[in-house]
Order: sequence, then C-alpha cells, then structure tokens
Amino acid sequence: PTPTTTPSLPPLPTPPPLPTPPPLPTPSLSPLPTPSLPPFPSPLPTPSGGTGAVFGVINDPDENPLNGVTVTIEGTDYSESKETDERGFYVFTNLSAEEYTLTYKKEGYQTQTEEITLTEGEIKNMGTIILEEIVKAKILGNVIDTKREPIESVRLKIKGIKTKYKNSTSSDADGFFEFENLEADTYVIFASKKGYRKAKQTTK
Repeated sequence: PTPTTTPSLPPLPTPPPLPTPPPLPTPSLSPLPTPSLPPFPSPLPTPSGGTGAVFGVINDPDENPLNGVTVTIEGTDYSESKETDERGFYVFTNLSAEEYTLTYKKEGYQTQTEEITLTEGEIKNMGTIILEEIVKAKILGNVIDTKREPIESVRLKIKGIKTKYKNSTSSDADGFFEFENLEADTYVIFASKKGYRKAKQTTK
C-alpha cells in the first residue's frame, strides 16, 4: 500500500510584540507663592528689662476719684498712655531707669504735667493728684452813645491775651451783648459801628 502523507501546516506567524505605551507624565504642582504681608508699623519700643513702676490716684477738687483721666508717660523713645479706673488709679510697670514726663488730661479739667526721675527698680508713688476744673466765665455789657442811649448792631470782637481765643457778636436793640464759655484770661473787646469812633476795653 502507498503510505499516506500527513499534510504539514506552516507554523503560525508569531504576533509582533505590542508597543509599550509611553509612561504617563507625573503631574507636578508648582508651589503657591507665599503671600507677603506688609510690615506692621513698629510701635515705640517698650522698655526692656526695666523693673521700675509709677502709680498714683487722681481726684477732682472735691476729692472724688476721677475715672477716665488719660495719663501719659513719656521717656526717651518711649511713650505709653492709660486711663484711670473707677478708683482714679493708674500704674505703669516695666520702666527702665531714666527721666519721664507724666501728663494728666481730661476734658473739662486743666491739664497737668510732672517731671520725674526713676532709678533702676524704683517703685514711685505719685500720691494723689488733684485736677482743677476749667472754670467757664462770661462777659456781658451794653453799648451806649454819649447821650447814654443804647446802640444797636455794634460789631463786637473779643480776643484772649494768653488763650488766643477769638469771637465776635453784635449788640441787640437794647445795646446788649454777651460772650460765654470763656476760660480764665485777660480779654480785649473791640467795638465798631459805621458813624462812630471805634472803642476798646480790656477786662479780666
């Protein structure tokens, strides 16, 4: 018998290798810019290492404690302000040894100042300070002619010698005029009206 031949199939082609995908780029975050704040205004330096202190009480003329008085202490390159409490009390601490100026101020009262010298570690009691009230006064009068008849609409000006206060007013139908809320001072009053000679008077 004739031998049968087994058909041989050609080998399958080897598939080409798949292309390697390129690596994905790693996202890189750029750092956010750090915001820069504007520099704060530098306050006057506080005394460093000072162990001194100043304290005291402020009363009115009737010896009642004065609340809300602004007390300011000023030294070399240093200044600080505080208000008195309901007891009229104030205190400054951590003060270095040097000369200081204390100022006491409250509306309606006369401002006072004191010069002090602190040694290192000194605790200075200023005692009781009396703030005098500002006394308000008034100046009033009448403008008359040589026949002692009142003159209306006379222009009146007032000027304080020390306070430099200035104001003006006019006389009424009765020749009356008035200046109010005046501090203690010497005042000069000028009077003028068309047809009359100017007049001037000084009063305290």
